[in-house]
Amino acid sequence: MTEEFDFTWNYRIVNTKTANNGEDWYCLQEVVYNEDGKPEGYGAPCLGSESMESFGDVWYMMQEAMTLPPLQEEDFVNQPQEITND
Repeated sequence: MTEEFDFTWNYRIVNTKTANNGEDWYCLQEVVYNEDGKPEGYGAPCLGSESMESFGDVWYMMQEAMTLPPLQEEDFVNQPQEITND
């Protein structure tokens, strides 16, 4: 059985001030968006892939994140939620 996911995601830099006592703390995160295109949650910083070919795709997406303005915790719908693989 194949799981289908109904969300969009990309890599973005997120200013996670709550992780640093209110001071700026920029992290590269996997950000998930709702159907309205609003950021809804983010995952723990990581870098990994199932093959060297797809690793290149991941690296490209991370480089693309550097061209976008950082997201602030306030940009997330409701309370930002960390997305886990659990």
